[in-house]
Parts: sequence; C-alpha cells; structure tokens
Amino acid sequence: MAHEVGAQEKITYGRNDRFVGGPVGGGGFWVDDEGEPVARLGGPTEWRGLLEVRTGETFTVGDQVWRVDDIVAPETPDAYLVATRIG
Repeated sequence: MAHEVGAQEKITYGRNDRFVGGPVGGGGFWVDDEGEPVARLGGPTEWRGLLEVRTGETFTVGDQVWRVDDIVAPETPDAYLVATRIG
C-alpha cells in the first residue's frame, strides 16, 4: 500500500504488509537503561537485519521515510509503535 505523507501506521509484534517495500514487523519492545522505550523492527532485505529505534527517530522502507511517534506499552505482549510518514 502506498502511503501519503502524514499517514500513520501501527506496528505490532509480527508482520505488517501494508508498507510499500516492506514488510515491517515488531521483533521486540523494551525500556532501555535510561528509561526510554525502544523497538526492534524487522523489515526489508536492504536493512540487513533488525533496526533498533526510539521515539523521534526515522527509518526508511522503500522510498518512504517514517518517524517513530510513540512506542506504547513496551514491556507487554500488547506493545506497538506508531509511525508517521514524513517523506
């Protein structure tokens, strides 16, 4: 699915096929030693592994740039990340 700039997506554990150039999926969510929520994302082959992201950071899927807006309930099975397409 092609997203317009400003579109939001929720990324949970597992696979999300809604990203052009994806899929993208949550591989882990936790709180780091500084108390900040962190997510580990699996994605397209060009990532060459998993990405570790925090709120405010960006990641690219295909030619789309996404900003991490929030990581919710990182230490629970219901954890998810909210990302907004910015480019």
